Amino acid sequence: MAQRSYRGRPVTERRADRQDRFMSAGLEVFGTQSYARGTVSAICAAAGLSRRQFYELFDSREDLLIAVYDMIHAQARAAVLAAFTGVRGPQLSLEDRVRPAIAAFFDSVATDPRRMRVAFVEIGGVSARVESHRVQSRAQWTEFFGVAAAEIGGLDESPFGFTYEAAAFIGALTEAGHLWTSSTDRPHRDDVIDMLVAVIVALAARRTLPPDAVP
Repeated sequence: MAQRSYRGRPVTERRADRQDRFMSAGLEVFGTQSYARGTVSAICAAAGLSRRQFYELFDSREDLLIAVYDMIHAQARAAVLAAFTGVRGPQLSLEDRVRPAIAAFFDSVATDPRRMRVAFVEIGGVSARVESHRVQSRAQWTEFFGVAAAEIGGLDESPFGFTYEAAAFIGALTEAGHLWTSSTDRPHRDDVIDMLVAVIVALAARRTLPPDAVP
C-alpha cells in the first residue's frame, strides 16, 4: 500500500520531522528557560510549529519533558556502550577500562548545559508520574553499571549486587557534571574525568576478582 503524502513528502516523514523539531525545541526551552517557564506557546515558537501540531504528538508539556529526558539518557547509554567496545582484557587496568565510558557519558551530557539541566534538574519535582519515571530510569542506570562492573570491570558481586556502589557513583557523576557545566571557573574536562575514574577505583577496591578471573 502506497504511503499517504502531502506536498510530495510522506505523511509519516512529515510527522517524524515535526516530532524532531518539538524535541529540539523542548531541549532548548526546558534547558534554558526551565520546565516551569517552558510554556506550550514557547515550545511551539521555538519549533516553528503550531499548538495544534504539538497536541497531535504530545498530550502535555509533561509528555514532551519525559520524551526529551529519555532521549538524553538513551543517547548517553549508547555512547557509553560504544566506548566499552574493545576495552576488555586482562592486560588493561580498571582505570583504562572505565575511563572511555566515563568520558563518553560526560561528553554526551555534561558538555551541553541544556542536557545536564533537563536530565538532572528540571526532571525533579514535576509530578508523581515524572518522579516515578525518573526513579525507573535511575534503576536502569544502576543495572547497567552493575553489568558493566561484573563483565568489564571484573568485579565480584555482593549479596546486594552493585546497587549501592552504582548509586554512589551516579551521584558523584551527576553532581560533578552539573557543577562543571554550571561553572565558569572550572577545571579541565580531563581532570574531572580522572577524578571520577578515581571514584570508581575506590569503590571497586574491595570487589576485585583474582587476575585469572578477569574476562
